[in-house]
Amino acid sequence: MKQDLVRILRDIFSSAGYSVTDSHKHDFIAEKNGQRTYVKLSSNPDSVEIKNFANQMTDGEGLYIITDRTDADMLQYAEEAGLKVWDRDDMSLQIGRAVVADIEGNAMDLDLLDSPARKRVVAAAPIAKTVTPQSADEIAKVAIESIFGNGTAYKAEEPAPASEGSVLSRYSEPSREPVIASAPVREQSQQTEVPEKPLPADSILLNLKAVPVNMTKEHAISTARSYVYDYKDIMLKLVPFWKYDYNLSTEQRYRSKIVDISGEGSGCVNALNGNNEQISLHDVRETVAIPDVRYEVKHPQTVEEEAKKELLDGIIDEHTKDLRFDATQGEAIISEHKRFKPAPDDIELNVQLVYVPVWEVKGPRNSVEINAYNSEVLRNPVDDDAEFV
Repeated sequence: MKQDLVRILRDIFSSAGYSVTDSHKHDFIAEKNGQRTYVKLSSNPDSVEIKNFANQMTDGEGLYIITDRTDADMLQYAEEAGLKVWDRDDMSLQIGRAVVADIEGNAMDLDLLDSPARKRVVAAAPIAKTVTPQSADEIAKVAIESIFGNGTAYKAEEPAPASEGSVLSRYSEPSREPVIASAPVREQSQQTEVPEKPLPADSILLNLKAVPVNMTKEHAISTARSYVYDYKDIMLKLVPFWKYDYNLSTEQRYRSKIVDISGEGSGCVNALNGNNEQISLHDVRETVAIPDVRYEVKHPQTVEEEAKKELLDGIIDEHTKDLRFDATQGEAIISEHKRFKPAPDDIELNVQLVYVPVWEVKGPRNSVEINAYNSEVLRNPVDDDAEFV
């Protein structure tokens, strides 16, 4: 899961002395010794995404982490665009280095971004060996494979338990049963497909583009007790949002002046009431599995073209500039006011409809809504049906 991996990466950067902060456009920001690095993870990289990410680096550098296998041309393209690049193996190596440094007590001395790059070569199948705390690649494999898997099993002795409080101990536990399989082959004509994890027997699979339900019914009821006097009923609502991102770059001339109009942003607009919400939706999937509870799929009250028009109008208003120009004629100073605003064609806008699961917990007199994706208690109702706190 991407969220699990982002959490691991944030922790290893923090343990290495980086100041880690959230970012509404990227996965997170890491800063150390005055150098700011914007970090973005991608499982399916493409040239457009890479170019857009590189163009956003105005006050720092970009680290582009590819979490799945990709070809060498895409890696080279990202590097030529001026980005630092980690492929899946680089990421495993860096996680391993961080874990070993954490175990040895010198994590603060580790510079993750200045470490020598791993050579991208095709290697023969490794010989199975005992994993010790000093085997950075093997420790990283435990962390990575526990989250993603790679379609091939790995024959190795059970690793020694990570020391309490270490980076690895927060995400993995030693397996109680040995895993016996053949060693992996890095280059092969056909990749073994990884079977999808079976859904719980009481799950319902909906064919909706949505973010996953990360909060259980029991957790939602427990959270709601601080807001409603007594729990009476609960239901899951699938709420439509217009998820968008935009990029703007244009120049306008006035006499000898050049006015630069540029910007970028992202967000989500509630497709039921039109409210622009400050939520980040990263793990968007083509289907969503929900628990076997009473649920309702809400239908959007606006179509995509209406949403785009309203978003474009808002972006244009936000980036409109009112400037004053002073000119001297004799002893008089003449001021002139001009307004510069971008045209719709200057804005690259991407919009998609994404459903967000929301728990509605009802009490005797009121109710509370909780985002089931990020566990956030909502301040405003997502629609007009809720008798809100």
